[in-house]
Amino acid sequence: MTLMDCIERIPVRLRETAERKFPTGEGQQRIDEIVIIASGSSYNAAFTAKIFLEKVCGLKVTLIYPNIFVNYHTYIQEKAMYLFISQGGKTRLVYEGLLLARQAGCLTYAMTAQQDCVIAEAADCYVDMGCGEEEYLYRTIGFSATAASVMLLGASLAVANGKLETEEYVNLQADLCAAADNLENIKNNTLEWYERNRFSLLRRNTMLISAAGGLWPVAQESDIKAMEMVPMMTKSYELEEFIHGPQNAFHDGMIFILYSQEGEDEDKVRKIASFLKNEIGFCAVVGAAADENDKKDLRLIAKSRYFAPLEFITFMQVTAYKMAEARGRDLSRGVNSIVSKYIQKTIERKEK
Repeated sequence: MTLMDCIERIPVRLRETAERKFPTGEGQQRIDEIVIIASGSSYNAAFTAKIFLEKVCGLKVTLIYPNIFVNYHTYIQEKAMYLFISQGGKTRLVYEGLLLARQAGCLTYAMTAQQDCVIAEAADCYVDMGCGEEEYLYRTIGFSATAASVMLLGASLAVANGKLETEEYVNLQADLCAAADNLENIKNNTLEWYERNRFSLLRRNTMLISAAGGLWPVAQESDIKAMEMVPMMTKSYELEEFIHGPQNAFHDGMIFILYSQEGEDEDKVRKIASFLKNEIGFCAVVGAAADENDKKDLRLIAKSRYFAPLEFITFMQVTAYKMAEARGRDLSRGVNSIVSKYIQKTIERKEK
């Protein structure tokens, strides 16, 4: 059993998610606004869904980190639905935030991997994350399943609100399956790309990742994956921000990854890549703006219209795993797991 086995289970989980029914709060208030409380890969998954929820589903969406919501956030939108996401189902601050929202009279949803957990039990409504049991803490199935589940939850609410037709929802299900069907091909192409560039990748210890539009959340999740798995120092930037202040720190000891989707700043990506390749060092363009004559680039064209980010993240899930493997990293263990002696991040179910 390796983390690659988890990556290879993602297509199955996405197809299962496409067929699931999502709770829409029938008999409760109409839901036009969602406030999502999450951190880490769960936050990035929700961020991945945000544009879709707003543009396609007609929902107002706000993302808040649990610590900010619990300790620094002073305004609660009582008419909004609050969605609390925690794969393990026992993140302490997510749980405390859920209790705050309930005390304020808000409708609360919990999205976790299993229903038998303290967070799911405290919420008004449970949403299956759709990842099943994931054997590694470095989430791959969890990220992809969460993003897909949040998107289809939003689409289900849009159908209930009359903003989407049932036929349109069926098309979204097919679109998710199209993304799932492309993941094996992307995995194999990434493995070939990794072998071509293995030496250049492994001799560097810092990675900067950038993207625009719908792939900006993918850059953020890629940042986490490389940092926690390889491990190495990483940082992600929105594409325009990338060429302002950050470029003053660029040097040849860095890996530069630029994601590019059709119709989203392709020309800008090519120009930034040209600068990095000619003046700085190793730069890989992943996506539509890739130069097919440059072995450092990887041409990746998504098959899905709305779930394309779940296709692109496969690149970094596989790359981070292969770099960790090459460096002898044991992904079944944390590097500094002793931190739990100093600060408790989770909460266990109280005995009944």
